[in-house]
Amino acid sequence: MIASISIVVPTYDRTESIKRLFKSILDQDISPLEVIIVDDTPSSDVEELCKKWHPLFAEKGVELIYLRNPRRRSAAVARNVGAEHARGDIVLFLDTDIVLLPGYLQGILRTFQENPNAVGVSGYIVNIGEASRRVRLLALKNLFNLVFKAYYRYLPNRCRFFEYPSQLTRTVNCEWLTSSNTAYKREVFLKYKFDENLEGYSFMEDVLLSYKIFRDYPKGLYITTLAKCIHEEGSKDIYGSNLDKHRDNCRKYVLVKLFGLKGLLLYHWQNLGRTILKFLKLATLSGWRGK
Repeated sequence: MIASISIVVPTYDRTESIKRLFKSILDQDISPLEVIIVDDTPSSDVEELCKKWHPLFAEKGVELIYLRNPRRRSAAVARNVGAEHARGDIVLFLDTDIVLLPGYLQGILRTFQENPNAVGVSGYIVNIGEASRRVRLLALKNLFNLVFKAYYRYLPNRCRFFEYPSQLTRTVNCEWLTSSNTAYKREVFLKYKFDENLEGYSFMEDVLLSYKIFRDYPKGLYITTLAKCIHEEGSKDIYGSNLDKHRDNCRKYVLVKLFGLKGLLLYHWQNLGRTILKFLKLATLSGWRGK
C-alpha cells in the first residue's frame, strides 16, 4: 500500500502563487510527507517565503524543504532535482499556480490503491473544461485538431495523446499526463525522468515523459475526478516576446524525440493546421463583427 507522498514544486519568482498553493496543501484532509521547493529565482524572495511558512508545515508534521536548483534554469531540471531528494512512495509534481481542492491528496492515494497497475495519476483541472466550453469556435477547433493535431482537443472523459477532458465524470486511462499536477510512483519516475534538454519553461516536457511511460505501461496512467484542482495559469512574461518561439522550439524537439522523422513531419503538419485555423478564426470573428 502506498503510504507517503512527496510534493515537488519547481518555481521561478512566483511568491504570491506559492502562498495560495501552500494554503491549499495545508488545508488537505491528509498531509504529505514533505514539500520540496526547487528554486530558479535569482533573488532570495522564495527562500524567505519558505522560512516563514516552515513552522506552519511543521505543525502539520510536514517537512518543508527549500532547494536552490544547482543546475541550469529549467523546470524539467528542477523537477528532477526535487524527485532525487524525495523520500515518499510517490512523487507529486505541482506547478506554483495550482490550487488543490479539498480531498485532492486523498483522491490521488485512493486512485493508486484502487488501481494496482497505476504508475502515474493526475488530478483533474476543473477550470480547463470550463474555459474550453466558453470558446465559441470549440467545434471548429476540435475538427482541426482531429486532422492536424495542432492543439489539444477537449472531449468528455477522454485523455488520449493531444487530448484533455473537457468534462470528467469518472477515473479514466490516459496516454499522457500534465506535469502541472501529476503523481508518479517514485521508482518508476526515476527510471525515466524529465528530459533536461528542455530549458526554462520546458514546454511539453510532460508529454515527452508521460508518453514514454505510457508506451511501457499502456494501462498505467490515470486521470481522476477524486482529485480536483484549479490551474490559475500564472504569467509566463519572463520570456517576453520570445515565449512563442521558445514553445515552438520545445514542441519540435519533443515530437522529433518521440517519433523521429514522423515527428518532424507532424511538427510541420501542425504548423499548417495552426495557420489555417488562425485564419478561419479571424475570418469568422470578422464576419460576426460585421453583423
